[in-house]
Amino acid sequence: MNGLVMVAAALLLTTGAAHADYEGRRVGNWLTSATEDRFGDGGVFIAVTPDGSTALAVRCLQKKLSIGLIDIGSDQKPYMEKEIYAFKFRVEKQPIRETVGVAISPRLIEVVTEKELVKAIRDGRETAVRLLEKSGVASSFLFKTAGAPKAFVDLAKECPLD
Repeated sequence: MNGLVMVAAALLLTTGAAHADYEGRRVGNWLTSATEDRFGDGGVFIAVTPDGSTALAVRCLQKKLSIGLIDIGSDQKPYMEKEIYAFKFRVEKQPIRETVGVAISPRLIEVVTEKELVKAIRDGRETAVRLLEKSGVASSFLFKTAGAPKAFVDLAKECPLD
């Protein structure tokens, strides 16, 4: 349960919202949060799942789909802000998808996201992620993604997946 508390804290850090419409709703392996925009510009919808000290976040931020990799550990090695990181994603036994991301804070990398990757994550039961640093160091994570179809319901209303 301690990991979920850390994910909830990370979720609040990434939303920047103090009074969300709902926060910390658990759906399968996901913790979800939703904040409707009162001006019609799209809200903030996030689903997060942890793997130890790292969390995978699928987000719809003002109608823009994105994936974030969040360091939620207490003994963090900060990401270098503005540095570009290479990523490999593999959902179940599907083909490996390569993309890049940029560190937007010492704890969050925003990944260049395609709708097809998010759909694959939604439809799969696990997602493997490999983070490759410029130095050649590689870190791998395995996220259990059960419950994603229900966890992504509000997110998919603002950022349609189908």
